[in-house]
Amino acid sequence: MKQRAIRTFSLDSDPFLLILGLFKSLRQKENFGEVLTAHHKKHQYHFPVQDTKNIDIMMETGTGKTFTFIKTIFELSKNFGYKKFIVLIPSVPIREGTKTNLEDTKEYFKSLYANEREKEIEAFVYEGGNVSAIRQFIGTSHLSVLVMTPSSFSHKDNILNRPLERELNAPELFVNHQETPKTYLECLKRLNPIVIMDEPHRFEGNAFKTYFEGFDNYYLRFGATFPKKKDSLPLSNVAYVLDSISSFRQNLVKKIVVYTQDVTENSDTLIGIDNKKAMVSTLTNGIIVRRELGVGSVFNGKSIKKINRDTLVLADDTIEKVDYSLSDESLRAMIRETIKIHFDKEKALFEQGIKALTLFFMGSDTSLFRGESPKIKTIFEEEYQTQRNAIANQLDKKSNYYQYLQNDFDSDNTLQVHKGYFSGDNGNADEKVKAGVDEILKDKKKLLSFESPTRFIFSIWALQEGWDNPNVFTLCKLSNQGSEISKLQQIGRGLRICVNQNLQRQTLKYLNDNQETFWKINNLDAVVSSKEHGFVEAIQNEILNNSFLISETFTEQELIKVLKEKSGFDDDTIVALVDDVLKGKNMIVRKALVDGQKIYEKSPEFSTILKEQNLPEEQVKALESLFATDAHKYIQDAKKINPKKKVYVKATHLQEFQKLWDAINKNAFYVLDSLNEEQEKQLIQNIKKEIEALNIEAILLQTTRAELNVNKIGEQGAIMETLTNTVSHKSKVDYLELVRTLSNNTKTPLSFVVKIFNALSDDFKAKMLCNNPEQAQREISEIIKKKLIAMLKANIKYEGISTGSISGTVLPNVFKTENGIKYLEAGSTGKFQKDIVNGFSLKTKWIFEDVIEYDSDFELEIVEQDPDMESIQIFGKLPRLKIKTPLGDYNPDFCYAIKSTNGNQVFLVVEAKGYQTSTEIPEDEKVKIDFAKKYFEALSEHYKDQNIEISFKERINKTQLAALIKS
Repeated sequence: MKQRAIRTFSLDSDPFLLILGLFKSLRQKENFGEVLTAHHKKHQYHFPVQDTKNIDIMMETGTGKTFTFIKTIFELSKNFGYKKFIVLIPSVPIREGTKTNLEDTKEYFKSLYANEREKEIEAFVYEGGNVSAIRQFIGTSHLSVLVMTPSSFSHKDNILNRPLERELNAPELFVNHQETPKTYLECLKRLNPIVIMDEPHRFEGNAFKTYFEGFDNYYLRFGATFPKKKDSLPLSNVAYVLDSISSFRQNLVKKIVVYTQDVTENSDTLIGIDNKKAMVSTLTNGIIVRRELGVGSVFNGKSIKKINRDTLVLADDTIEKVDYSLSDESLRAMIRETIKIHFDKEKALFEQGIKALTLFFMGSDTSLFRGESPKIKTIFEEEYQTQRNAIANQLDKKSNYYQYLQNDFDSDNTLQVHKGYFSGDNGNADEKVKAGVDEILKDKKKLLSFESPTRFIFSIWALQEGWDNPNVFTLCKLSNQGSEISKLQQIGRGLRICVNQNLQRQTLKYLNDNQETFWKINNLDAVVSSKEHGFVEAIQNEILNNSFLISETFTEQELIKVLKEKSGFDDDTIVALVDDVLKGKNMIVRKALVDGQKIYEKSPEFSTILKEQNLPEEQVKALESLFATDAHKYIQDAKKINPKKKVYVKATHLQEFQKLWDAINKNAFYVLDSLNEEQEKQLIQNIKKEIEALNIEAILLQTTRAELNVNKIGEQGAIMETLTNTVSHKSKVDYLELVRTLSNNTKTPLSFVVKIFNALSDDFKAKMLCNNPEQAQREISEIIKKKLIAMLKANIKYEGISTGSISGTVLPNVFKTENGIKYLEAGSTGKFQKDIVNGFSLKTKWIFEDVIEYDSDFELEIVEQDPDMESIQIFGKLPRLKIKTPLGDYNPDFCYAIKSTNGNQVFLVVEAKGYQTSTEIPEDEKVKIDFAKKYFEALSEHYKDQNIEISFKERINKTQLAALIKS
């Protein structure tokens, strides 16, 4: 078991003061190692102190690292006279962000250092070989910063490493040197600048080390992550630590809420495999349940035989693969939810002068946004305009927010609220694309301004460090890729505290120390798919892992060491706390035995047990400080914040709905008339005839030769492909294995399949089966299923419907009671739930209070858009009816109680399908509907003498409800 090092932290000072304190001590000619050792002891930093020039500042993502090092530059200049600084950044996006920050903070620092001579930094950026920036930086005598990437000098052929074309007139280059510098890089080293490294874990490799040698002043490394490779310089000589959990505790980053978007079918869905356990999502009684399955567990009716890295092997040797892709339905659902979340907060933020931005992460296929058929862009535009129009229609036309929404379209009526930045966009000739990229990448002020309509940003690149925006309030992952990237890093682009139109950060202090207001404003909502199992837990774990606290697992020796460092208690007190309290009261529990050493973890009941011990206050605090017990406050699961509501039945409709439900919810079972010998023989002949009509072509094995023309690399036609060989391939067929597979696939007795197989001609077996056994198996399975279903439909009937009047039927368990009011559990009538905010035509006849539950947009349209009809008494969505069929349970959608003209009770049950025509309905669904018709025919026959009429109808696409009722 790999153990993380145990580390502690103390956070009681401003980073600038701590850095300045170190420099003051170093200026007094004290030994570097002694200065850092004393600093670490004072602030309880347990990191290495090394005889190197680095001074490390660890700051978590989103906590204002760039602002901090800019202020550090001013403070070092003001207090110690330093004039030359080089900021090394690892990538172009980070360089652009640093440029923007230097520009945006100019006015602030001018006011902050109003009485100082140096109140503005001259900033020079080296990019694209512009040595004029280097020359100007060397030549100026003012406080100045040079921003550059290490790739500018980490190769011998870089311009900065080539011989100087002419000498530079800069006397300081000759201080302590008589020789003329030979390269620009040597000139920079002679200036003896303080170097600042941003994101130090990106500065590794021998080339960088070789060319960096010679920068002999101190260098400050600012980052959330530090090098961890064996031959690299780890986090050491630490001046200041602001770790993950401290960032949340001190209100320095946004709170995180994660929305998991579920679109799951009734069958088991494999959403991931972790540590030889299969993560499975299943829709059960209208509620999505996630389970962990091991070898021997049942997956979709089949036992799991083996669990591999990303596949399951089932008992019949079929393979189930983890599919991380998102269906069109999932994409639309996630985009719709994200836009809704955006609008839910945008108006309130707008009225406080804060612009809300939303960030979408996409997969690597940028054609989904930039291509000829940009599916994601199209879905976004459709969903945005639908929600935007609904909101605009409810606004006061004179309100500022309504006027703000009028900027959503340009003069050509093209939606312009969304822009994208992708790695291939640099140099894009399209002016609109270029303008969008510049706004996202370079012009943060414009992006934050209400004058710009851009509020939605699509990217894959933004997962990297270097791009962030304080006003990203909503983030949506439209891709499950990036598992190698930490979850905290993925959402890190939106963690910064937001700013208003005056670029004033909405800090706790600025908001008058009102914690509730602070969290209400500074809230990051993240939308992920259900396939991102454990997303919330992963973020929490990362926050803990990135915090300098005790590990989740630890040895007794490690625990004693940390407790002693944190508390300062004597040895007897420490031993008593560990033996008598932590171990004796089961506040820590043994997790494993590794190499003979006991490994412990914190008990889930740690806090409860601690309260019962009546320990002195200082001992309670020491034990509490061992673990981060409050991480759950900062990352919350949206489902737990806004759980689905119970579905209450209107008291005025309860009696009628209860009668309707009792009439149709019968525990009926189907039976099949046995086939006589002649009927079975005819069925086998029918199946044989269709099978032998199959034309199964032989598998072709092809060999393709590809040749690369090195003179055309990068051009069309650089690769020449030729087909050199084609061989027809026949396979050996294991007939016994084939009939077993056919029996499993068709859920048909093996003896029946053997009869079918024996009826096939030898000629067909020899010629067709050998051509492609897998294709033959698939097509024969479908023929058998189709013929069996036809036979079932002709010979099935439903029995077991209870006799007697429905008035005496016991209320089914689907109904619950609370304070005398009947209700259904959330999810009983649909996967999705929507609050009833506005009225709709049939609202008074809708069975349920407050909410609409539905399984598709088409169903929601039916509820909200059907006209009121006098003949309808009540209508609603049916709870899970579960009509048993040979193909599995079936549940129709809607039920209506219809006023009758002949004195009967009339109940209409409707199956709603959003297809254009009935021919588009998948075959399995059609067959289930056919079986359901048989069920309702049996019900009608049962009730024919009880003045009850039950009718079952299909409603395809826009079929009018009036037509169904009339029929």
